[in-house]
Amino acid sequence: MSAIYRFWVSLMTAAVVLQIAFAGYGAFDVAHKADKGTVNQDAFDNSFTAHGVLGELIVLSGLVLLLLSFGARGKKRIKMSAIAFVLLVAQLLLGWTGISAPYILGALHPLNAFLILGLLGSITYREWKGDRMAMHEPAAPAA
Repeated sequence: MSAIYRFWVSLMTAAVVLQIAFAGYGAFDVAHKADKGTVNQDAFDNSFTAHGVLGELIVLSGLVLLLLSFGARGKKRIKMSAIAFVLLVAQLLLGWTGISAPYILGALHPLNAFLILGLLGSITYREWKGDRMAMHEPAAPAA
């Protein structure tokens, strides 16, 4: 189960990097459309569709990560996965409500994204490092 957890968190980390790229695409696509005239809601939504869909999938994958952490065992895994899931749910809520208060909630959305990336990256690093360290530990001397 630990191997599945390790691969899942690695996949999530890569998905968050892609998610940040989709946000950049959406922002510059809207700017490009604005150069050609007024941007309506449909044009704006189309620019950020990939970002929105992937974001919701990442939140669901956070729930899967939390469930996998129980199977992989270890209090630290469970704690870090729970924190990641809370940050992901907060990210979803910030995305939904950010337009109502862009200077506060909207500004927190990208900052929280980097917290999520840092946390998932840290978990991924520890999972892969821990596996390498276990492989290189010297064998116990025979009695």
